[in-house]
Amino acid sequence: MFTYELQRRLERHGTTVAVAAHPGVCNTELVRNAPTALRLPLTWIAPLTQKAEMGALPILRAATDPTVIGGQYYGPSSFGEIRGYPKLVNSSPDSHDQAVQQRLWTVSEELTGVTYALPCTS
Repeated sequence: MFTYELQRRLERHGTTVAVAAHPGVCNTELVRNAPTALRLPLTWIAPLTQKAEMGALPILRAATDPTVIGGQYYGPSSFGEIRGYPKLVNSSPDSHDQAVQQRLWTVSEELTGVTYALPCTS
């Protein structure tokens, strides 16, 4: 949601774009040190997880693919986006709520004390 709002604010400022990506579920220390309530379900899907190197690929594609378009979202290509090579994926329908995106931006600025001079175009 933050990426969609950032992209909307960047559109009028030139060629910089905002793109999102997620790594899927990777077998890393983050998973191994997750809270107990999350660790057990993650243990059940452990055979489906991928190595950290594979999880980095969607992020690398979003950052380096010359054909990327602002507002796109990349993730793993198989097993419910848990693992696989990167592809363009869809975010949840709720993530497209522009009012919530703008509120997230405002709350983020308030909580961090950081304000960006990128006016919203809509």
